[in-house]
Amino acid sequence: MSEYCVELEHITKKFGNFTAVNDLTLKLVPGKVYGIVGPNGAGKSTTMATIMGSIRPTSGSGTVMGYPLGSKDALCQLGYSPEFTSFYLDMSCIEYLWYMGTLGGLDKDQAATKAIELIKQFELEEHAFKKVSKFSTGMKKKVSLAQAMIHDPKILLLDEPTANLDPTSRMEILDTVRKMVDERKLTVLISSHVLTELETVIDHVIMINHGRLVMDEEIHAAQEKFKRGIVVVSSSDNDLLLEKLAGKYSYEKEEDDLRFNTAETQSLKKDIVKIVYESNLVLNKMNEEFLSLDSLYKQALKGENE
Repeated sequence: MSEYCVELEHITKKFGNFTAVNDLTLKLVPGKVYGIVGPNGAGKSTTMATIMGSIRPTSGSGTVMGYPLGSKDALCQLGYSPEFTSFYLDMSCIEYLWYMGTLGGLDKDQAATKAIELIKQFELEEHAFKKVSKFSTGMKKKVSLAQAMIHDPKILLLDEPTANLDPTSRMEILDTVRKMVDERKLTVLISSHVLTELETVIDHVIMINHGRLVMDEEIHAAQEKFKRGIVVVSSSDNDLLLEKLAGKYSYEKEEDDLRFNTAETQSLKKDIVKIVYESNLVLNKMNEEFLSLDSLYKQALKGENE
């Protein structure tokens, strides 16, 4: 048995003369939250559709929990919430979830029990017998996420789960995802353009562009690799601190802070601690900045689109 729950090996997908995914190799470890990011048309949705088996690759192969892509056994391991979900006009929330449960292989009683459980989990009790088609966008997203979980999948694929939601609804969805990961040891692959929110929930970042893999790393390792060497410092006497540093490091003043930009961050921090101690200063702040996912994205793709 492989240590990976999803494996894509040299996947290429062409639509006529257009190559949507180009020789993509990807391996997902169980129990992690992966964020897949890239420009519009980069191949994110095609990659997710390939894992789901709804698109067959032009070349290459892959498995889900050891089962071939698109096979019935592979589909049983997957839950999917698309960016745009269509609902039956005449179905209530509980009817829709029950129906999706039966399609997912549950018997009628199991589907009913699971539907009620998910309605409670997603705080939809007041709306259980209302038509889903009349729900707000945020509530529809919750129902879409609930249907993806109806058959207890091991792997969850979320395509733009927070698109077109207000800030409160977006955080509710992401908090729910993180909670489910912790409780059920799910593996989650999220495609999103809202990078500032995505970085609060993911463990691993996957960047693709023009169908090719640009980055496949733990998010903290990626931030470390691209970090800017910026240290923000504030003391009880910033002028004295600068005098003692004697121009060894470039800096900018920003209100009560000093922003140092240097590749020698460890030396800088040691010098500051030494000066603070010897000069009897109070060190109010000393933080080394890391890249946000948005900045990381821009740096990693720099030159890619030129």
